[in-house]
Amino acid sequence: MKFVVALAAASLLAASTPAWAAPANHNSTATPAAPAHVALPTDVQPERYEITIAPNAAALTFAGQERIAVVVERATDRIVLNAADIAFQRAQLTEQPRTPARLGLAASHALRSWTPKVALDKEQQTAAFVFAEPIAPGRYTLTLDYTGKIYQQASGFFALDYAGAGGKQRALFTQFENSDARRFAPLWDEPGSKAVFSLTVKAPAGQMAVSNMPVAATTPSAGGGQSVRFADTPKMSSYLLFLALGDFERIHRQVGKTDVGVVVRRGDTAKAQFALDAATQLLPYYNDYFGTPYPLPKLDFIAGPGRSQFFAAMENWGAIYYFDYALLVDPKLTTEADKQSIYVDVAHEMAHQWFGDLVTMAWWDDLWLNEGFASWMENKATDHFHPEWKIWLQTKAGEQAAMRTDARSGTHPVITPIHDVFAAANAFDGITYQKGHAVIHMLETYVGEDVFRAGVRNYIAHHAYGNTVTDDLWREIDAVSPKKITGIAHDFTLQSGVPLITITSSGKGVRLTQSRFGADAASKAPRNWRTPVTVWNIGEPWRVVVSADKPAVAADAVTRNGPLLNAGQTGYFRSAYGPELWQRVVALFPKLNPEDQLGLIYDSRALGEAGYAPLTDFLALSQHAQDAGDSVVLRTLASQLAGLDDLYRDQPGQKAFRAFARARLAPALARVGWDAKPGEPDNDALLRRTVLTTLGQFDDPAVVAEAKRRFTAWLAAPDSLSGTTRQIVLTITASHADAATWDQLHALAQQATDPTDKTRFYRYLGISHDPALADRALALALTKEPPPTDAPELISGVSENFPDKAFDFAIAHRAAVDAMVEPTSRTSFFANLGGAARDPGMAAKLRAFAATVPPSARGEVAKALASINYRLEVVSKRLPEVDAWLAAHPG
Repeated sequence: MKFVVALAAASLLAASTPAWAAPANHNSTATPAAPAHVALPTDVQPERYEITIAPNAAALTFAGQERIAVVVERATDRIVLNAADIAFQRAQLTEQPRTPARLGLAASHALRSWTPKVALDKEQQTAAFVFAEPIAPGRYTLTLDYTGKIYQQASGFFALDYAGAGGKQRALFTQFENSDARRFAPLWDEPGSKAVFSLTVKAPAGQMAVSNMPVAATTPSAGGGQSVRFADTPKMSSYLLFLALGDFERIHRQVGKTDVGVVVRRGDTAKAQFALDAATQLLPYYNDYFGTPYPLPKLDFIAGPGRSQFFAAMENWGAIYYFDYALLVDPKLTTEADKQSIYVDVAHEMAHQWFGDLVTMAWWDDLWLNEGFASWMENKATDHFHPEWKIWLQTKAGEQAAMRTDARSGTHPVITPIHDVFAAANAFDGITYQKGHAVIHMLETYVGEDVFRAGVRNYIAHHAYGNTVTDDLWREIDAVSPKKITGIAHDFTLQSGVPLITITSSGKGVRLTQSRFGADAASKAPRNWRTPVTVWNIGEPWRVVVSADKPAVAADAVTRNGPLLNAGQTGYFRSAYGPELWQRVVALFPKLNPEDQLGLIYDSRALGEAGYAPLTDFLALSQHAQDAGDSVVLRTLASQLAGLDDLYRDQPGQKAFRAFARARLAPALARVGWDAKPGEPDNDALLRRTVLTTLGQFDDPAVVAEAKRRFTAWLAAPDSLSGTTRQIVLTITASHADAATWDQLHALAQQATDPTDKTRFYRYLGISHDPALADRALALALTKEPPPTDAPELISGVSENFPDKAFDFAIAHRAAVDAMVEPTSRTSFFANLGGAARDPGMAAKLRAFAATVPPSARGEVAKALASINYRLEVVSKRLPEVDAWLAAHPG
C-alpha cells in the first residue's frame, strides 16, 4: 500500500562492496518471542473460497453467496471467522466427498450436513458458526448466503461517483488492507491464512469487471445482466483480493508472458499512457532483480476518482488500485512532481507483487517487511531508469520525517508488536515505510548490492506463496554474505530510536562515539546500536561499525578540510561534530556532494532544535547552502526554513526570521523564476514550486501580488496556466484569499468535472489564513456538496492554519466526520488534526479523544502529543537564541 506521504528518496548507493571493520559482538541478536495477539482459532483453516457477489450500486448494498472449502484440524463445535457489517440469511456445513478406497468407506457413504447457529461479535468483527455437536477432523464445505453494505469511503466494497458523459456515474471498487475483506465476504481475514479465491460477479451488461485474475467466463443473466467469473487465484491472503466494476476502458501491452494493462473510466485512456509505459519498463527489471518471474498471467493498474486520507494505492495481486491522481497524467493538472510520484508509486506497488503478495508477512508485526522493502525498491528501480530525478536525494525528506518521529515519545520499533487488527492501522506510518527503507538501504550498502540481491532472490525462491517473519530474510542474506547483518538489523528493527554518532578530535586523529539522539527526556534513555559508519576526507574512506560500548579511533586522520561523517548519507543516524571539526566541515560545504550537503542541513537543524548544538549553526550553514548548485539541496533548504517559520507562528521574532529566510531563497528564485525555461530539468520545476510556495508562506509581498495577478488573468484565459505554475498560483492565492476570492474558488470547485481537479479545489477552500473563511470551509464539509471522499480534505486543510479550530469542529461533529473517513484511519485523522496545535490545551483534548478509541489504536495520539510537546519546547527554549543571533547578524 502506498501510504499518503510526500514524495521522498536518499543518497547514492555504492556499486561495489565496501570494506567495513567488523562489528562488535553483542547479545541482542536473539529474536524475542512472538508477542500474543488477538487472532482467529487455528483448529479450522480455509483452502478455497468460491464467492459470488450481486451488487446493487444504486442502493449501496450487495448480496453474496459463498462456498468455503475448509479443513477441520481438531474436533470443534464451532467455526469462527471474520465478518463485519454482514447479515446472514443461510449457513450450512457439508462434508466433502472422500475417496472410498483411501478411507475404506463404501462408495455410497452419505454426506452429512449441519445447520449451525450464528453468533456475531461486532466488537471483534467475527462470526461464530456454532454446532450442536463437535465436528470431527476432515474436509468440509461451509455454504453462506449473506448481504452487506457498499460504502462511500475507501474501505471494504465501496462506490465512487464522478461526472461522466451521460451525467453522474458510479463505479465500484474494493479496498481490504488491513482488515476490511471481512466487509466483502465472511472469511479468515488474516495475512497468515492463505487460500485460493474463485470470484464471480453479477454485473450490468456493458460494464467491465476487473479482479486479480483474467475473466474465465462471461454468461448472460436474467434481466439483461451478465455473470462474470474470474480464473482461480494462487494461494494468497484475503487482503489482496480485488474487484472493480464500472464503465471502464483498458489499454494494454504484452510484456513477455504478462498482459500489462491500465483500466480507467471511459474517455481517460490518453491519461493512462505514462503509467503503462512505466509498468512495462519496470516489469523486466523486477523479473531480473527478484530472480522469480511475475507469476500471474496479467497485471492491471486500475484508476478510481477521489482520494483517501490514508492511502494512494494498493498492491492487490494482479490488480493494483490507484486513485486517479496517483496514476493518471493530465497535461492541464499534472505537475513534474506528480509525474515523478506516479512513476515511484507504480514502482512501489509492483515491488509488492513479490514482497507482500508472493511472499507475505505472517502477521502485522512484520508489516515493514512489505512496506519498508517496497519503499526502498521503488527508489532503487526509479533511480535505475530516471537518474536525472535524483530520487535517492529526494527520499531524504521522508527519512528525516521518520527520524523526527523516532526521536520523540510515541515512536515504535520497525518490527512492532501488533495486538490486534485495530492496532495494525497505526503501523502504516513513517517508521514502517521511511525508517524501514532507510535501514534496508544502510544494510545493502554494508554488505554490497550484489550480495544483498542474492539473499533477496533466495528469500523469494524459498518462501514463494508462503508467509514469513523478518528473520527469514536476514537468514537468507547472512547465508550468502561474508559480513553478517542479523545483529545490526536487530538493533535497528527491534528497538526504536535514533543513534547519535559524534566525531571529535583525538590527538592527530578522530574518535567516533555512539549515544542516543532524543528530542525529549523519554527518548534519551541510553541504547546500543551496532552502527555502520563511513568517514570521508581522511585519505581512504574509513568504514567502521560503532556502538555505545565500542567507540572507534582513527589515528593521523585530521585534515584541513575534514573529516566528513556519514559520507554518502546511507547510515540511519544523526551526525554531530566537535566545534573545531564542525567549522572545517562547514567551510567544505560548497565542495561536498549533494547528498552530504543535505546531511549537514538536516542534522544541523535537528541537533539545534533538540539542544545538542546551537540552532544558529543551521542559520549560519544556510548562508552557504543558498548558493548550492543542486536543485534538491535548494528545495531542502527552503523546506527547512519553512519548517522553522512554522515554529515562529504568532511569535514576535517571525518578521526578522522571515527577512533572513527570504534573503536565503533569493538566489534560488532568481535561478528559476516564475516560468519554465525551455529544456530545463524536471527538478527545476520542483524547485520553483517549493521556493515560490515557501515565499508565499512567508507573505512575500511581491510573490503574493504576482500570484493574485496570474490568478485573475487565468480566470479570463483558463489556458494561460497549467501543471506546476497553475498549482503554485492557486496555492498562494487560496492561502491569501479574501471572501470574494474564496467564492471564486468555491465556484471553480463546483464546476470542476475532473475528479482530481475537484478534490484540489475543495482542498484550497480550507487553507485560507482568514479564520472566518476557515469556518465557512468547515461548514461546507458537512453538506452534501463535496464528494464524500473530498469532504475530509476541507477539514484537514483548515488544520494547516487552525488546528484547534479543525479538531474542535471534528469532535463536535464526530459522528458525521467518522462517516467521512474509512474506519481504519479515523483515529489517525483526528490525531493529525490536533497534532499541529501550538496551544498546550490541545493535549487534554487529545487525551480525552484517546479514551474513546480502543487502547491498541492510540499510538497515533501518542505521536500527536509528542509533536505538540516538542513544538512548545523549541519555541520556548530555542527561538530566543535565534532571535538574538538574527539581531546580531542582520541580512
